[in-house]
Amino acid sequence: MPQLDFAIWDPLSYAESLTLPTHELYERHLNLAQEVEQMGFHSYFTIEHQNADVGVLTGPTVWLTAIARATSVIRMGAMIWQLPFHHPMRLAQEVAMLDQLSHGRVEFGTGIGTHEHEFIRWGMEFLERGGRSMEATEIIKKAWTQQTVDHEGEFWTFNEALPQPHPYQKPHPPIWVGAHGKAALDFAAKGSYHVAQNNDIDSLIIQKFQYYWQVWEESKHSGPRPRVFLMRPIHVAETDAKAREEAEPFLITGRA
Repeated sequence: MPQLDFAIWDPLSYAESLTLPTHELYERHLNLAQEVEQMGFHSYFTIEHQNADVGVLTGPTVWLTAIARATSVIRMGAMIWQLPFHHPMRLAQEVAMLDQLSHGRVEFGTGIGTHEHEFIRWGMEFLERGGRSMEATEIIKKAWTQQTVDHEGEFWTFNEALPQPHPYQKPHPPIWVGAHGKAALDFAAKGSYHVAQNNDIDSLIIQKFQYYWQVWEESKHSGPRPRVFLMRPIHVAETDAKAREEAEPFLITGRA
């Protein structure tokens, strides 16, 4: 029987950041994480963005460490950490520290990023993001499972690196891939990673998940089937008409 769990996906909205001091915004969302834990939600997710006004969280590991210390049972992660913006060994160590501090509650959501302007402002090559992310994932898994790491790749080289600490969860936290295109779906399926979706209409998402499962089965994995994650924004008001009136301006601009 498939298991259905509910999570909250909390980007710390741009709209709120225009009206609240930053420290008050953080306190509000720390309280939100505590509330959804008390309500029985399975997990709390946020998202990383750089150079963007679609979310105001630029340090997801720092933020999730605060969440970890403010909660006790809810699982947590970023959906996604934008891998091209990170040094993979540093990120592996930081997420492992988070996993230790939370006593094994981390869900590691990975992705390549979709907004070119985020890369341009840091002088980064947008078209390299896929290759960088795949190589970073390989390095991070080594850092979580090996005492020393040797690696020679296209973007990074390590000679007897000594990653510390290792994660609380063994062999490592669950790895998710935010996958929209065929290459990302192939990567997730062949690696037996969990997969996440948030942008497409339902009929297209069904097609993508079906393709993912097909490639996963063709890959002859020995372990259990990975999980799928579907994010949908929800705004609640007294009536449907009122909810649409309140939410539509932010949906049009993308600045929710």
